[in-house]
Amino acid sequence: MSTSRWLPAALFFAFLLSIPLWMRDAYLQQIVFRVVIFAVLGVAWNLVGGYAGQLSLGHVAYFGIGAYSVALFHERFGWNPWAGTLAGVLLAAVAALGIGSLTFRLRGPYFALSTLATAEILRLLALNLSFTHGALGMIAPGLFSEPNGDRKTYLASVPLLALAFLLTTWTHQSRFGYSLRAIRENEDTAMAVGINPAWEKLKALLLSAVLVAAAGSLYASVFQFIGPDSVLAIDLSVQMALIAMLGGAGTVWGPIIGSVVLTVSAEWLKAYLERAHLLVYGLLLVVVVLFLPGGVVSIFKQRWFQRTRPRTQAA
Repeated sequence: MSTSRWLPAALFFAFLLSIPLWMRDAYLQQIVFRVVIFAVLGVAWNLVGGYAGQLSLGHVAYFGIGAYSVALFHERFGWNPWAGTLAGVLLAAVAALGIGSLTFRLRGPYFALSTLATAEILRLLALNLSFTHGALGMIAPGLFSEPNGDRKTYLASVPLLALAFLLTTWTHQSRFGYSLRAIRENEDTAMAVGINPAWEKLKALLLSAVLVAAAGSLYASVFQFIGPDSVLAIDLSVQMALIAMLGGAGTVWGPIIGSVVLTVSAEWLKAYLERAHLLVYGLLLVVVVLFLPGGVVSIFKQRWFQRTRPRTQAA
């Protein structure tokens, strides 16, 4: 990417890092944190669902592994929360290897249902095992000491999003990304030209699981309480997919834009429409899917094309 193409990203992440300096409202800070964390989740899901075209509905499993690792290793063994975070990332990678080796043998709705089943199995285990405290949940330690522990955690989430953004940018332009898009378009044709779909999809899932687990650890650190229905709920998997699809699946900026639109609109509708917010929220998603099949990012792409087209013709 040229310098002019990197400039919007640099300004965007500089803006995110500056927010704690001028935003004093704790509620607004929490919304921004959720925007950043869900942007990480959307970008991570996009590697598998957007580029490889695999509709995964079980990504919440890696989110839960990251969140529970921080709490469990601290409670059981007295580990530093950062060591628990690293352990959660490694466990998520191992789980991705196992889950991906099994589920990537399937295609279409069978793959989606198999990922959904694996995530639900993990939720039921967390709900019924004694050392996870079942439905009562667990207290999670903070990754940063007070004062301003939440602010420090937010500042740590921005580099994580930047890392996910750089990884997506590299994927978009690399041979790896071209292989994933070939698999998405036609897996049999991709095999015919020498691409190993199972291995390429597994690599994408590994990268995705690591990012999701790290986001789960940060999420647990801020809210400091986790339970099966908060960090292993299937709703989270659906939300990851919706963020990527709403913003623009298979694009670099799509999941980030989708997280901003989805998270902010959900909070605004909840505040002003109370119980009716879910109905309006659902209608908003239907309208976007019907009239913007390429996601919200397609609006910006169209405007950029219209602006640069006269220059190209003149040249």
